[in-house]
Amino acid sequence: MNKYFTYFILLLLTKNIRYYFFGEELELSGAVFTLLLLILIDKKINFKKIMGLFIGIFFLDIFLLNWGIFNIPPKEGFILALPAIVYYYVFLLGCIVLNVKKYRHSNRMIILLIMDFFCNILELLVRNGNYLLPINYIVIAVIIRGMIVYTIFLAYKKKEMLILQEEHNEKYIKLNLMASDLEAESFYLKKISTNVETLMKKAYTSYKTVSDVEEAKRYFLDLSREIHELKKDYTRVVLGLDNLFNKFEHDEVISLSKIGDIIKNNTKRYLMQINLDINFKIKFKDDFKIKYYHKIFIVINNLIINSIEAMVESPIYLISNLKIEVLEYSDDNYIYLIVLDNGPGIPKEFFKLICNPGFTTKFDKKTGNPSTGMGLSHVKNIVDEIDGDMEIISSLESGTKFIIKLPIKKFRGDLA
Repeated sequence: MNKYFTYFILLLLTKNIRYYFFGEELELSGAVFTLLLLILIDKKINFKKIMGLFIGIFFLDIFLLNWGIFNIPPKEGFILALPAIVYYYVFLLGCIVLNVKKYRHSNRMIILLIMDFFCNILELLVRNGNYLLPINYIVIAVIIRGMIVYTIFLAYKKKEMLILQEEHNEKYIKLNLMASDLEAESFYLKKISTNVETLMKKAYTSYKTVSDVEEAKRYFLDLSREIHELKKDYTRVVLGLDNLFNKFEHDEVISLSKIGDIIKNNTKRYLMQINLDINFKIKFKDDFKIKYYHKIFIVINNLIINSIEAMVESPIYLISNLKIEVLEYSDDNYIYLIVLDNGPGIPKEFFKLICNPGFTTKFDKKTGNPSTGMGLSHVKNIVDEIDGDMEIISSLESGTKFIIKLPIKKFRGDLA
């Protein structure tokens, strides 16, 4: 719907709403409130189009309302409407001449109130001839109207800012989660690249070893060349991702509370999507700035998903009061991240295996295919890579607790 059609409806509906000051000596139309608000809110408002809207409004007022309903002839109807016509058109011409749109809203409001004051005087002169209300009456009425309009405008702006902030947070959450997922994939690309390097060396060694069979020598030489080309492509991709993350993480730090908010909102949204009744809480003791925060996202998100999946796969899922908690505190040397649940726990015989790549006890119920088994191994690799430590405490009775220790000097973004 065209916004000026909306403006037309609003002005038409409010034009005949009357406000009276000092008995009935000063009559003000509700359309003036609407017009002032529109000028404050819409920075690109076209005053010539608004003038056109008032032509339609006064046409309906004179011919449809006065003549059609109240049987007032058009000539008398025009005389009745003339003071309002003078007010609105002089006011709008003033907006065009002074170009009120270029001013900040506070200054714009002051200019509008000054024009409102003079246009009210002009309207009263047209309406009453030489009789004019005391100036202080008009000033008080204009100030009251201005305060009401500006209060409504500020409330609108506050609501608008809240909506924009929510949209910004939503985009920020999605961006960080996407970046975390990409960095996780980059980690595996590096591992594949290392494997390709080893495979290339083996192929070349085979080429050097096989000396008697010419056809075998050519085969291994061609194989080592193809693997080398594959390695170069992988290296380009990995380096590109590394540069992206280095730039992204070096250029930006975020607070621990922000990390907590992102993880909390994402997890609660995920639980709603899969319709799980799990009590999820985050308690962060600190709120200093963090760099390389994607690693923290990856670690915590993987541990949370691991807990959720373990609960879903277990008969304990049928029990109520399931919970997952994420805790954080620090000392002079480490940031401690704790993810604990009251799920089924980890059998003792699996303790030495759960961080091995590919180890899993989870299967897709529909297809029977096993999980990738990479979540905990990825967490362990990240923690080891940054000289951290991971401890697992688990029992079938009380659930599982992961305690992650990260060197604080590597992550604090507010330390010189």
